[in-house]
Amino acid sequence: MEDSIDIEAWANAYIELHSIEQEIDTDHPLWWATERTFHCLRRDHAEDLWDFVLLVLSKRPNDLVLGCLAAGPLEDLIAYDGQYFIDRIELLARQDPAFKDLLGGVWQNQTPEEIWQRVERCRVDTW
Repeated sequence: MEDSIDIEAWANAYIELHSIEQEIDTDHPLWWATERTFHCLRRDHAEDLWDFVLLVLSKRPNDLVLGCLAAGPLEDLIAYDGQYFIDRIELLARQDPAFKDLLGGVWQNQTPEEIWQRVERCRVDTW
């Protein structure tokens, strides 16, 4: 990424921000962590966003955070760059039950139908 905030700080800020059980204002001091996820989509940093999603998931955050992670960064990554990540998504869904569960919170959004069908298979397949 072009600025110096590391992925660990980003993930920790995102988790802290989205653990709040109330509506989050964009003036919140940790809002930058959410803005960074949008930045990754607009600035062609999809690999950074993938690494971020996996790091947040690895920290086993609460359900509030997981819901935001699924319906935000992961959903957007699949919608905009799913063709580049679907093979990894399928593999990880087979290997990691937590990732497979996370896929349950993703909606089709703007995901192309072919990619979305593969995501849906990941969510139900028992391999």
